[in-house]
Amino acid sequence: MKKYTTHVVHRTSRNELITLKINGLAVGVPALLAVSVIAYSHLFPQEAIDGSAPDNTSTIISRTAAPTRAATSSPTVGETATPASATHAAENAARQGLTTVFTWYPGIDTTQNDAYGRARDWLTDSFAARMIKDARTERGPSVQWAQWAEQQAKVIADVSIECSGCPTDTVTAIHRVATIEHTVVSSSGTTTTEPHTTVWVTVVRERDRWLIDDIRY
Repeated sequence: MKKYTTHVVHRTSRNELITLKINGLAVGVPALLAVSVIAYSHLFPQEAIDGSAPDNTSTIISRTAAPTRAATSSPTVGETATPASATHAAENAARQGLTTVFTWYPGIDTTQNDAYGRARDWLTDSFAARMIKDARTERGPSVQWAQWAEQQAKVIADVSIECSGCPTDTVTAIHRVATIEHTVVSSSGTTTTEPHTTVWVTVVRERDRWLIDDIRY
């Protein structure tokens, strides 16, 4: 069997080239692979230590999963806060309706409830039916009604809408606190009544309109 000389070159720390001579018989592939590994470790000592040199094993690449968004549910009608424009429209309807409800003409009105008939366009059907047929309102300056009627006075309401401690607005309903200040205009002059009247008002959305559905003292 033919002998041969294999020259393996590796680097030392001083970057000097050293030639190793391996004399012997021709050997199989495993022996040659072993020699190659020894040569590679001499040529690239650092890679052999830290294992960064490529080998025959499969490289496993770990990937970071993309962050996922928390699932959110679409708001349902009746639970979503109303947009600013809708809130403004609802409060404006409440102000106009209450101004009409609490403005009286004792000289021609039979009772204060006659004002509910004039405010019909700002009331729901159920609330209008309940209030228009009532004999008299729960509150108001009814004690002075006869005197105002005699003077042919006009009692004008000035309404302020507030939201102190109000329930959360929805797309179909809002609740507000209203303060009504009455000014009496008669032939003898103009006076302001005391105390002011405070009521809770509920305004609901029916189709494309906001209407008063309840007034509570």
